[in-house]
Amino acid sequence: MRRKTRGIKANQKFAFILFVFMAILTVLFGRVVYWKVAHGAEFETAVKNQQINRYDLVNAANRGSILDRNEQVLAVSTAVYNVVLDPLQLAEENDEKETKKTFDTLCEYFPDLKYEDLQYHITQNAETGKINTPTHWKYLVKGVERSVKEELEAKKLLGVYYEQTSKRSYPLKTLACHLIGFNNTWGLEGYYNDEMTGTPGRSFILYQGADTVTYQDYAAQDGNTIVTTLDYTIQQYAEQAVKETMETWPSQNVASIVMNPNTGEIYAMASADTFDLNDPDEPVELEADETFRETWEAMTDEEKSNYLNTTWRNFCISDTYEPGSVYKPLVVAAALEEGVISTNSTFYCGGKITVADRDIGCHLHSGHGTISVEEIMAQSCNPGVIQIAQKLGAEKFYKYQREFGFGQKTGIDLPGEELGILHSESALGPVELATSAFGQTFNCTSIQMATAFSALINGGNLVKPYVVSQIVDGDGSVVMEQETEVVRKVISQKTSDYVRTALKATVDHGTAKKIAIPGYSIGCKTGTSEQGSRTSDSSWTLTHMAYFPAENPQYLVFSVIHLPEDYADGVQTTATMTKQLMENIIKYKNLEPTESTEETSTLNSSKATVTMPDYVGSSTYHVTMDLDGKGLNYKVVGTGNTITNQVPKGGTKVEVGSEVILYVAKSESDSGTVKVPDVMGKTYSEAVKTLSDAGFEVVFNGETTNSTVTAQDPKYGVSVEEGSEITITLTKKEVEEPEGNTPQTTQ
Repeated sequence: MRRKTRGIKANQKFAFILFVFMAILTVLFGRVVYWKVAHGAEFETAVKNQQINRYDLVNAANRGSILDRNEQVLAVSTAVYNVVLDPLQLAEENDEKETKKTFDTLCEYFPDLKYEDLQYHITQNAETGKINTPTHWKYLVKGVERSVKEELEAKKLLGVYYEQTSKRSYPLKTLACHLIGFNNTWGLEGYYNDEMTGTPGRSFILYQGADTVTYQDYAAQDGNTIVTTLDYTIQQYAEQAVKETMETWPSQNVASIVMNPNTGEIYAMASADTFDLNDPDEPVELEADETFRETWEAMTDEEKSNYLNTTWRNFCISDTYEPGSVYKPLVVAAALEEGVISTNSTFYCGGKITVADRDIGCHLHSGHGTISVEEIMAQSCNPGVIQIAQKLGAEKFYKYQREFGFGQKTGIDLPGEELGILHSESALGPVELATSAFGQTFNCTSIQMATAFSALINGGNLVKPYVVSQIVDGDGSVVMEQETEVVRKVISQKTSDYVRTALKATVDHGTAKKIAIPGYSIGCKTGTSEQGSRTSDSSWTLTHMAYFPAENPQYLVFSVIHLPEDYADGVQTTATMTKQLMENIIKYKNLEPTESTEETSTLNSSKATVTMPDYVGSSTYHVTMDLDGKGLNYKVVGTGNTITNQVPKGGTKVEVGSEVILYVAKSESDSGTVKVPDVMGKTYSEAVKTLSDAGFEVVFNGETTNSTVTAQDPKYGVSVEEGSEITITLTKKEVEEPEGNTPQTTQ
């Protein structure tokens, strides 16, 4: 009996264990079924996402370009690539031969990479048992050119991927820097940021069905192109005039605006504190001025930041000052419009006028005597314009001040525009009315003054100034086109016609005689305005507001010298820069004289000009020879023989001797080529060293002693195969006798 009982108990125990085991298996199976049914899709997605994340590449879109009115490139974005390493893939593959090939090739192309550093990423950590860089995404090099990326792709390197990104560049460096801006915040880059920002593309794994995997690419959509009203050539002229004036008379700032007074289009806008758009954090003075470099290095970070922010400011729209006598014609126009004076009215100037408790003088201390309305403007008579303002009265004076746009933004499509400061109507007492009449005791910006003056001479319309004429998408379709916007009618056509014509007298025999150009009808108003407190140490702002042709103005040129150092009355003047800028525009546009004169030919007898061909797509071999034949200098940017862009653009007129910038890229036939360096003007030994270091053989013509290179073939900038022969021509230097020595003669 005992044995039987013991056997039953053993069987029961085994059955219980079996039951428990089966119950556990059932529960586990049930949980698997539950997770599969309830969360299977979620888990499958997560697994797929892990794979996608491993191979998901975001391809940056190129930012839209900025062009001038003739399609000259001012800002452009190009595709570049970040080289990425996948250490986990290399570790998983564990292929020593392929890994060594990958690391050797990367070190060959990028000397800053070290083999041991690359090896470290896939080396197993003794403590953790994992590789040192357990990731599928390790950036190695950023901003690699497409040609380099394509060469590396052809080598099929294990574990190396290429992330497309974009590089912004400004081919003309400092040109129109304040207008173009940078960092998507300043200038046009900031104002039109949304329009120029494209849509990124992606490359990732796509699952079709249970186990079918394909790679899917979605191309990036580049941003829209901004076409500006700027004229690259006129902008150059404006910046040249500003730079030369600043060098002659150092000032807090010098500026110039060129615009179409009828439409509001800005052709040029320049101020003195330029910076390189490609590297705005580095002042341009660092390279050429050792004293400035020492000062810069001694500055605190806050001081450097303040300096840069001042440099980046667009003076023409962000800085205000008292405009001075350029404002006087607006007072005359308002008084004519209101009928309180006529074109035949006369006033008396005795050298000063008493207003309330003070005397306000005229720049001509002896006085102008009886003076007409036209001569009040031509001779810039303070007492005369004060009497006109008194007839107009404070209420209407203030009304027209606002109507002409002062104390409010013009609405120009640029960030950072200031309002300026006016007396309120109630604050325009007798003295304030008198001083405001000749442009003192209120502030405005340069763009406000230029816009208001445009209304004075264009028939009376206050037009909104603008810098961008079109926005064009990637297909070439115009998505926005700016048209002339008349904000309001300020004065009548009749009043405008009179003032516009009367201001010719300022150039003919008034305060602007220095800007006269024989054969060309020009109107103008000058200004010399005291800034801030009226003390013996007062600061001054000097201006010229000129327009031509006077009968039908197409160009308005506003020149400003703001707070010149060591100001002396009659010494510093904006006349020189204004006349220089107008003469350059006349030559550039081949404007015909409007008046007959024997001296007209003088203006057009300057340097010969050449119309630039369109070289895009051509070979540098032929282009460099053509440029030599036209008497033009050139600079080649990039490596290769196919021209992808040029500055200036085809069809532009340039003076003989100007420099042309050629942007080149490699074609299939250029693989393995090297750009020939420039050895012109070097000695024989210098030329040989330069060419040999670049991998070329040297053949020479001429004598090697006391000679310089006067010709080279192939020309510099052309790309040829490494090891090719470069022929240089050497010419003897002319022997100059030392100063102060008289040649001896023999008898």
